[in-house]
Parts: sequence; C-alpha cells; structure tokens
Amino acid sequence: MRTYSVERVEMPAIRLIGFELHESLNQVLETKIVVKLREELAARIRDIEGAADAAGIYLVQAYSENEQWTPDKPYRHVIGAAAAEGEAIPAGMVAYALPAGRYVKVTHEGPESRIGETYDYINRELGHRPVDIEVWPDIRALEREESRIDIYFPDRG
Repeated sequence: MRTYSVERVEMPAIRLIGFELHESLNQVLETKIVVKLREELAARIRDIEGAADAAGIYLVQAYSENEQWTPDKPYRHVIGAAAAEGEAIPAGMVAYALPAGRYVKVTHEGPESRIGETYDYINRELGHRPVDIEVWPDIRALEREESRIDIYFPDRG
C-alpha cells in the first residue's frame, strides 16, 4: 500500500441517495454487508435520476462524537450515489447530505482489501474524525493494484 497524496480540497455540497445501516466495523467485515449493498446500488443506479453519470459510489462512515470509536461499536454507514437536489428517493433507499466545505483528501492506492493500512496511517498521523467519506470510482476494479480510493474527512485546521 502507498498513500500517495494528502491534500486539502474544497468540496461542494453533495446529495447522496442510497442505503443506510448502523453496524460495527467487525460486523461489516464479517457479513460483507457494505459490499453487498454497493453491488445492489450499482445494479439499481438507473433508479436514481442522474446518478448513472456520477463519478462513483460513496461510502460515508459517520462515527459517534460522544464515544471513543472501536471496531465493535456500531456507527452509521451510507452507501450512495450523487443525485440532484429534489430527485425522488427510490423505495428502500435514503437521502444523505454531505455539506460543502474544506476536506482533507487521502488517496489509498492498491487493492481495497488493504485499505486498513491507509486508515492506520490516517489514524496515526491525522487523528480522530467525525466522518470518513470514501469514493469508489469503479467498484469492479477495487481489488486491482492500480485501484485508487479517495478518502475525505472534514479539515479541522
């Protein structure tokens, strides 16, 4: 794994439509529920007006601000695609608003199965965050060596 860039970027507000769950990291890894939901989202992407032309699928991981995070504590996951404001929400899906603002962007390069190494780097060098946002440009390529996953979180500095 190589983390080949850390930069600060301005992001516009983004409205996501997709699936939501509250599970611990250990449960997510054991059941592969996020993998299943992103595949279901990809299969239903045409149900979300304008999302088929978007830059990828997002994973939002929102942590409790009142508790210390551990891999056993449930937190909110949203697997979604960018959609225009006002678009209808398909059955079984939710909308989630990513606020505009300044974010730190860390790019994971390599197979998704090694993304934990990038999160270890983020935790060690950049500290606790209220939310992580992963952007998967092509879910069919996530296990390739040349795969890149951008990870964003609010810039505290």
